[in-house]
Amino acid sequence: MKQTLFSATLDNGVVLVGEELPGLESVAVAFHTPAGAVHDGPERCGLATLSGEMMLRGAGDRSSREVVETLEGAGVQWSQAVSTSHASFAGAMVARQLPAALPIYADMLRRPRLEAAEFANARQMVLQNLAGTEDDPSHRAMSALRQLHYPAPWGMPSEGISTQVEALGVEAVREFVAHNVRPGGTIISIAGRIDWPDFVARAESLFGDWSPGAATAVPTGPRGPRFRHVPHDSQQTHIALAWSAPPYRSDESYEASAALAILGGGTSARLFTEVRERRGLCYSVSAGYQTLRDHAAAVCYSGTSAARAQETLDVMLGEIGRLPGTLTAEELDRVKARAKSGLVMQQESSASRANAIARQWYHLGKVRTLADELARYDSITVDSIEAWLAANPVRDMSVVSLGREPLEVTHAVSA
Repeated sequence: MKQTLFSATLDNGVVLVGEELPGLESVAVAFHTPAGAVHDGPERCGLATLSGEMMLRGAGDRSSREVVETLEGAGVQWSQAVSTSHASFAGAMVARQLPAALPIYADMLRRPRLEAAEFANARQMVLQNLAGTEDDPSHRAMSALRQLHYPAPWGMPSEGISTQVEALGVEAVREFVAHNVRPGGTIISIAGRIDWPDFVARAESLFGDWSPGAATAVPTGPRGPRFRHVPHDSQQTHIALAWSAPPYRSDESYEASAALAILGGGTSARLFTEVRERRGLCYSVSAGYQTLRDHAAAVCYSGTSAARAQETLDVMLGEIGRLPGTLTAEELDRVKARAKSGLVMQQESSASRANAIARQWYHLGKVRTLADELARYDSITVDSIEAWLAANPVRDMSVVSLGREPLEVTHAVSA
């Protein structure tokens, strides 16, 4: 499949990346600015998410309501999110509406109103969302795991912590936006039916005179203790495990992600087959690969009954320990087919491609072609995965249990 990829960098550091998808009538554009949760600061967990919410509530000469009405009046399917590293504002639309949408997003990034009158409602929205996630025990277990496993502050929950969000004021938001929403580190990605020279000219007009600011340093602290039990009065127990893996920019990430997909990447994976289907120990079990730019982790999760939690953990650890030396070509073929299918189908969505090329630029400083990605998957073999597993045994595992009673952790794969 022939691809047409583009990139350009404005003088102030804003990076533009694009992919032309001529078979589509839509276009998607996403603005990723380095105002992620890692910059929240001590006792201010949730400040980035609150700031992102405030940036939607009035920008330039438009009020909060006018921003939404203008976008929706142009048929833009808009979204906003905050991750560990970035605040993102995105929109998918019919291609002819792009010129009308771009100035609105430019105002959000460069001229957000951040009005005190909007603050209480914005904070309440963040707190309502937090109430939903904090009522979800599986989410709580996985959030606790990230805080244990990654060095501070990289594992802090991007959505925030209720008590800390409640203590924030509008001045903290204004300070956060002023320091972190800046051209250096901002990536604007576009995919679909695009006119690249026209897009670059519009981006230059809207963002070219944006004054660069200094990057905010992120002091990195230690990781948490290896084991944590979170008391939760329930008949269910939630188990979350993590150990270090190579970040996405490493070529070894392909072997790592393939090994984890064999372990727990679907209903044909080992954990599902052994823990859930064959032994009936749990109602949910999985394993996967998570990556930041400089840190990555293999992550496993299971939700089970309190009575069977210890056995579930023991069997999960046993399957993790059994993985080296036992991989089969049939397992790998299933994983490769699923991964390659996902890559090809991603080409049918302008929004998926806009996010994917921005992600690749952030992690790699370039965008890989589909042909390169498929060739890399083709190059994975049982032997290459086994060699990686042999050279990288599981160690320093982080374990979280959430339920009535703490669990005992064997040292078979966690020493």
